[in-house]
Amino acid sequence: MDQLQTIYDAIAAEGFSAGVLAMIDKYANDILYGTASISRFNLSEHAGVCTAGAVLIGASVVAGYARASLEASANAAAGQGGSPSNWQIDERQEKTIEQWAKAAGLWVQDSDVILLRTFGPMIAQGAEAKGFRDNWYGQGVNYTSDRIALEDMHPANVFIDEVTDKPICIDCIVKFV
Repeated sequence: MDQLQTIYDAIAAEGFSAGVLAMIDKYANDILYGTASISRFNLSEHAGVCTAGAVLIGASVVAGYARASLEASANAAAGQGGSPSNWQIDERQEKTIEQWAKAAGLWVQDSDVILLRTFGPMIAQGAEAKGFRDNWYGQGVNYTSDRIALEDMHPANVFIDEVTDKPICIDCIVKFV
């Protein structure tokens, strides 16, 4: 059995116990120092994750577990034919990463309040947020400027901040032109 599956089995059996956290940390460091790899990533993705450090590698391991456990549950319920939707996977990954971060002492409670207090409500209000033109016939899907293009800007990926009434974009594709 490979090291990642051993970790997944331990999470399923013990949650994020001290022993499981140590297993995740060891695996993350093995990846960071080149003695193990994340098979689901290509070479450049793998290098990018490693550049971010052991915490991001650990979060990636936990996110992979959340996805695998949800897919296994869906397959069992549907007789090997079902698959969870993206929102279900996202929701499970978010909850599982939060559990791991709290157990590992990485969770920052009330981070939104801290960011607002530290940086104020104008965070992310730079020039990149202004002077864009809609190039999708008024449907608000793609926007371009002289230097940057934003794609996948549909209602499920854009929310209005309740404090500033400004749009917040998630999961959009940013391209330099």
